[in-house]
Amino acid sequence: APPPVHSGSGSASMRRSSKLRGDKSKRFRRKFLNSKSWLRCSALQLMVAFFGCALIGLACFLGFLIVEFSSSSSSSSSSIASPSSSSSPRTALPKPPSGSRPTVTAKLPQSMGVQRAKGKKEFKVNRKAWPKQSVTLYEKPGCRGKSYTVDNLNIEQKCARCFDVCGKKYPTGEELQGHFGSVKASGDRTIVSLWAVCKGTWTYPADDGFLTSVTTEDGCHDINMNWPPVHLQFHLKDTMDAVRQSQESSRDNPYAVNPITDPKEVLEKISYWKLPKGVTPAQSPSNRYVTFLKDCGGFNNIRMGFEYAVLMAWVTGRTLVLPPPEGWYLIDYGPIKRGGSYSKGVTDFKEFFDIEHLKNGLPVITAAEFYEREKDRLGLGSNFGGNALETKNVAWKQMLFQKFGGQPWSPLQRVVLDPSVSVYLASENKREDLLKNKSPVEFDAKLLSQDVIHFPSCHGPNGDQGIYRYLGQIANSVLFADKKREIQFKAFWRDHIHYPRVVFEAAAKMIAKMGLFAYSAVHIRRNDLQYKEVFQNAQKTVQNIEALLYPGEPLYLATDETNDGFFDAIREKHKVYQWKDVVNEAQGVPYSDKVINILEQTICAGGRRFFGTQKSTFTSYIFRMRGYIGAPDTNQYWHNIRYTGLEDVDRFAQPKITGHNYMAEDRGMWEDLR
Repeated sequence: APPPVHSGSGSASMRRSSKLRGDKSKRFRRKFLNSKSWLRCSALQLMVAFFGCALIGLACFLGFLIVEFSSSSSSSSSSIASPSSSSSPRTALPKPPSGSRPTVTAKLPQSMGVQRAKGKKEFKVNRKAWPKQSVTLYEKPGCRGKSYTVDNLNIEQKCARCFDVCGKKYPTGEELQGHFGSVKASGDRTIVSLWAVCKGTWTYPADDGFLTSVTTEDGCHDINMNWPPVHLQFHLKDTMDAVRQSQESSRDNPYAVNPITDPKEVLEKISYWKLPKGVTPAQSPSNRYVTFLKDCGGFNNIRMGFEYAVLMAWVTGRTLVLPPPEGWYLIDYGPIKRGGSYSKGVTDFKEFFDIEHLKNGLPVITAAEFYEREKDRLGLGSNFGGNALETKNVAWKQMLFQKFGGQPWSPLQRVVLDPSVSVYLASENKREDLLKNKSPVEFDAKLLSQDVIHFPSCHGPNGDQGIYRYLGQIANSVLFADKKREIQFKAFWRDHIHYPRVVFEAAAKMIAKMGLFAYSAVHIRRNDLQYKEVFQNAQKTVQNIEALLYPGEPLYLATDETNDGFFDAIREKHKVYQWKDVVNEAQGVPYSDKVINILEQTICAGGRRFFGTQKSTFTSYIFRMRGYIGAPDTNQYWHNIRYTGLEDVDRFAQPKITGHNYMAEDRGMWEDLR
């Protein structure tokens, strides 16, 4: 029989079931919370978390790539635009020529809205940080023909706010490089510097290749195709009010407020050589000589050839033999533009250099004295006695080369290493930049054993001039292993190589009228210079230099321009002095019309600032004289370059001294003597 059913049996069953479940839960917790089970659970959780984070990171990365691709595409299409097309085709960038990739990297801009993320090469431009600016390249001069416009937010591989012409094309397919004749800057406070190397594509030194700048105020700027720009860099210009305020504050210059106007005091200050007081005896001649011939060019080429011969005599400790008097180009013959009241004939070196001061530091004799001393011992023949050297100049030149040969040591191709090639190359004073692309030579034992070392300027074998022409930067013609000897050379140069005192006396009178350093000077070459690409009108000149002048500052113009009205654009803004004023002021000083050129060089050296003509050796020597005199500003400026008044832009216009640049001066010639 079935067991009896007791009342309340259902609730007891439920209690037993609940107890059973509780026991199972306790057993599960005990089992799960032991060490091995806990580790297995933690590992599972970590794996799930890792894969989850990886998926999230991958999604974020893909999203970032999509955003970057779309923004860079829209930026490149909006940063370069042409009036006729919103985009322009691009071709592969051409390879730079051999040797055109220096190792120093230009500093890239990191301010004014330009940022580069840490560890990344890409640049980003904050468009709100810069005003709207642009520059347009035109196919033809006068801003005519096809055009190509670039805004200031353009980005190249190695710079921001810049543009490389290299490899770019007009929308119609023609190459930009070499095929645009003018540029025009537009927008608020726009300055664009122009460069001769593609700095946005390849690596160049920061100061390499600067040409000039253009601003909004300039309007259309025609390109000099002898130096075509291939790189454009945008700069933010201060307001014109700030520039003018800076100019006005410069009026506190003590030379302008209280100018030196006493001719005697001016003469004392511009006579820069430092000789011992009293009579210094001349150096006694030796029986070993350096002979040379006058250069075949104008005066400043003659000066450089003379300086080279003097340096060779100084380095070897020999007696310098001056050439016999003869006609000098543009002094005694040729297209002489000024002077000419003197009798055309011959010129002697003592008319242009203080030979007596030179003799205080180096033995010097004339060609006639050399002939009389050595005609028998050296077998110089019997045809050059008396005044024969003045009439038999050609025969004298031929005899010297036939008897003593000549050193083919053009400073543009050779560099003399002192005391020898091996010693210099092992010295701490070695300058790799001045050795580049030059063949080193030395005065070896065989050469020093010769009685005469000859430098036949312009008269090499078969009429060869190139390697037998000694035009170069005197500071880099000989490189010294011993720094002390280099300083001795520079001191000798300052103290013994200078124009005659009468030139400084006449110049001092004109300088005193304007006030020493109370005016600025400009050399404008217009006629005999072979580099016609540097010629420009007077309006362009005053536009280029105005930012570095005081308002209304007096100017001295040294020029061969014969049309007096040519400079009316400059006279509208500045008081202008020229050679005719010197004639009036220097009355009573017995100078010759032959020395007009070196007299004007000296006047230019007395200015607060000086602006020369590019590629002019007349200009380059003024820079050196200003360094010796101690002018307030010894930077080297040219009226062919547009100056902005902003140091961060204008500093790039300072010349880069190399072993081949002889139309600028090495500042070490005067700075090493301080």
